[in-house]
Amino acid sequence: MKHRTAFSVLPFMACLLVPQFGSSLPWSDDMRDQDTIKPQESDVSVPKSSVPVDGGEALPVPKDLSEKVQARILAGATLENPVPVSEATIATGQVLYDTHCSVCHGANGAGDGLVGQKYTPPPINLTLPYIQMQPDGQIYYTITHGSVQMPYYRDSMTEEERWHVVNYLKNGFEE
Repeated sequence: MKHRTAFSVLPFMACLLVPQFGSSLPWSDDMRDQDTIKPQESDVSVPKSSVPVDGGEALPVPKDLSEKVQARILAGATLENPVPVSEATIATGQVLYDTHCSVCHGANGAGDGLVGQKYTPPPINLTLPYIQMQPDGQIYYTITHGSVQMPYYRDSMTEEERWHVVNYLKNGFEE
């Protein structure tokens, strides 16, 4: 009986020793000995469609709300929309609006988006005459630098994309 127990323990002990020998097999060194490339060692090519980190803006970033309001008014007087209004630019602006703006401002721009309902004060109704009468540059500046609770979108959309959104805001909402 003692011999039977010893013989049954022997395979178990052999299994415990296998990993010690298995670690010295040649393929276990492959991962350790491979060439490694660290992220900082090579230049990463940036696709042309990517948004630049600095937003590609020539306008300075305002320091506070007062400076932002003054700069917004100045932008309205000095910035001209380089993207001519057409059905194509309005359609492009609508896609961008649906992606970035409608969650707060709502599908029709009334300020009733699902996320916007959580804010106090609620997002502004973009169909109001107050917004529609603003110069394109002023709306562009607001999209670029944000407003009281609105975040800025200079890092989320290219300059041209923001101008498409302006075209949609001024010409795309049904009345």
